[in-house]
Amino acid sequence: MPGRMKKIIFLSLIVALMVGSCNKKKTVETTILGMWTDYFLMPNTLKGKVKEMKELNYWAVDKDGKTTKGKLMTKKDLDSIGSTPNLIAYFDDKGTLIKYDNLDGENLIQSFIGTIENGKCVRWDNKVRDSSTYYAIPEYDNLGYLVGAKVYKPSVDTLLNKYIFSHDIKGNITRFEYFNYKNQKTGYHVCSLDEKGNYIEAKYFNKADSLRNIMTNTYDNNGNVIKQQTFVEKTKSTTIWDYKDFKLDDHGNVIGYFTDIENGKYKVFVERSFIYY
Repeated sequence: MPGRMKKIIFLSLIVALMVGSCNKKKTVETTILGMWTDYFLMPNTLKGKVKEMKELNYWAVDKDGKTTKGKLMTKKDLDSIGSTPNLIAYFDDKGTLIKYDNLDGENLIQSFIGTIENGKCVRWDNKVRDSSTYYAIPEYDNLGYLVGAKVYKPSVDTLLNKYIFSHDIKGNITRFEYFNYKNQKTGYHVCSLDEKGNYIEAKYFNKADSLRNIMTNTYDNNGNVIKQQTFVEKTKSTTIWDYKDFKLDDHGNVIGYFTDIENGKYKVFVERSFIYY
């Protein structure tokens, strides 16, 4: 559950998250949960060939000196603390995302469904109650890296907005630029990575190039985010999320952890379940 990411990112960015499906290089025995999901600014390298990953958030309850899992959180609960939704990510046997569901509790809200051709995502459809609300057409360079995308309204194929992406020499996206249908820039993210490829900082600027937010991630030796700090330029305020007590499955993937928000103001238990090929 990546902290206050939802407060940082405008709705249009969620579309951008869908279209980066073939960007990160993968080995046979890993699966990347990243770009086109709510983890695009803090990608997770999952161990093994993951077919499905489900993530649910629960209120954490202090009882008898211990912190335990409480009630399943709704979308309203998660929105109230600035968090990302409950979700399910589906992958093919090559590690490419083919579907991404957002949930309210455990009830489906919307799905992002990919069309994959020759290992590349050539179209992403956003569907609510089986109706397509918009679709995105990714654009790639001659190395196969995602460099942009255009988003359309399906009923009339009208352009809604577009995105341009820039990479480092390893193919990691380090700059996300967002444009409206008039080709006017509406904002952009600039990201920094460490030597291991972890996204350690993301700065968001508005269309006037004014800094709005900075999100900083701190990782442990296993690549898990253990602290996230979000600085808001307008209020000069910083919110801190601490992640702890990681539980692992037999593959070495995290299946549970606690999140302490704003020094205990809110506490959340995050539970993951995996299905492997």
